[in-house]
Amino acid sequence: MSRSKDSTSLGIVYSDPLALWALDFLIRRQHAPLDIIWTYSSGKEVLQNIDNFEHPQAMLIDLDLLDINYSILSRRIKLIDSNIGTVGIAASLPQESLEARNTSQINLIVHKKDSIEEIIRAVGSVSNHPKLMHWTSKDQASPLSKKELQIIRMTARGFTYASIGRQLHISEQTVKTYIRRSYIKLGVHTRSECVALCSSQGWLI
Repeated sequence: MSRSKDSTSLGIVYSDPLALWALDFLIRRQHAPLDIIWTYSSGKEVLQNIDNFEHPQAMLIDLDLLDINYSILSRRIKLIDSNIGTVGIAASLPQESLEARNTSQINLIVHKKDSIEEIIRAVGSVSNHPKLMHWTSKDQASPLSKKELQIIRMTARGFTYASIGRQLHISEQTVKTYIRRSYIKLGVHTRSECVALCSSQGWLI
């Protein structure tokens, strides 16, 4: 799998499929130097398949897994690859001793109500990635190309696709292609959503 050498690879195992999808989506929306290389809703499936996929530098592990105790999963993961940093996600922080934490091989524990930024910082800590360790939403970089941002800026100012095409010396269909590509990258579905998101992130300045 191709990814930036400056990014941290991440695997996620979370028992609730909908919550797993949301966590994956929200992390990707941060555009941090973090590559989610796989997700599973079953701890047993992770153990069954881990020899068949790339080992991540960090893992997010739901401490409320239904099919296997998180402590068993994390210990086995560490036996397979001791370099994988593990972050546990808990609905309520377990009242366990430091000795018990060490036994479970969970490096850090965060709360399910913690912000995405806090979760990313925890991943940065266990993977020793300086930028992730101090991550805030202000660090987000635009995932859009210069041309895509230029076209979004022009649509925000009220130009039609035909007018944008004439000014940029490209076809109206090409403008629409850039727009569709932008929607996919940002996870939005309408022009107003796209402009609102780009504006809120300061990308239209």
